Amino acid sequence: MANAAPRRRADRGPDRPVPAAEDGAASAAPASVTSRALALLGTFDAQHSAQTLSAMARRAGLPVATAHRLAGELVVWGGLEKQRGLYRIGQRIWRLGLLAPAQQNIAEVAAPFMQDVLFVTQNVVNLFILDGDEVLLVERMSGTGAGTPFRRVGARLSLHGSAAGKIMLAFGPGGLFAAAAARLEPHTPRTITDPKILTAEVEQVRTQGYATTLEEAGPDNFGIAVPVLLPNHQLAAALGVVTRGRPASLGAVVPVLNIAARGIARRLGTAG
Repeated sequence: MANAAPRRRADRGPDRPVPAAEDGAASAAPASVTSRALALLGTFDAQHSAQTLSAMARRAGLPVATAHRLAGELVVWGGLEKQRGLYRIGQRIWRLGLLAPAQQNIAEVAAPFMQDVLFVTQNVVNLFILDGDEVLLVERMSGTGAGTPFRRVGARLSLHGSAAGKIMLAFGPGGLFAAAAARLEPHTPRTITDPKILTAEVEQVRTQGYATTLEEAGPDNFGIAVPVLLPNHQLAAALGVVTRGRPASLGAVVPVLNIAARGIARRLGTAG
């Protein structure tokens, strides 16, 4: 007797593909419990540090009931915290993040040099690394005289809208520019949105060795950054300062940043 045709699944169990996220937070439909939990955690970023359950479910492309169950398990494990109806990343995730080599090695090596920059310039000092097609803030130094920092450690900025991002475009992998030029979203009226203008800007950065932004990432936000280039000329990070009110003096800040960047590069080269 011929085998019966296989029956189609009629349930809505965990193997059923979930819809894609509405705003691109989850690019692929997760199929397993683990990937769904990771998709839920992946909805958090610098702009979404506290979220409702429904917002998390929507951004992850998950049914609310599934998101509720997974969020509850993550709260018990310590990966999420819930206060007054809002979920935040838990202390356990934070402790694990400190073990990541990108954060641990570069931040630890750079910290004393960043303190020197802070002492000399009295500006907020930032250290960024490349993270996909964005830059990730892995360390920040600020003091009582440096003003309020714009970003928190863990924040991501666009390549075209930040001084650190322009450093990555000028000194980083060749394919970055095409990715950045394909999505030139305006963060402010002064953000570069014309590929030709961005091309000229990146060439200028490559020639002069530093990048600047004038309220391109945010209002009243002025940045300067230089590359941290390893002895083999590979780009490791971007070191910069940010000010409010007016740009910092290029003549006073760029040499200090370059000295610190060379020190960080030497230490990273020795450690490697």
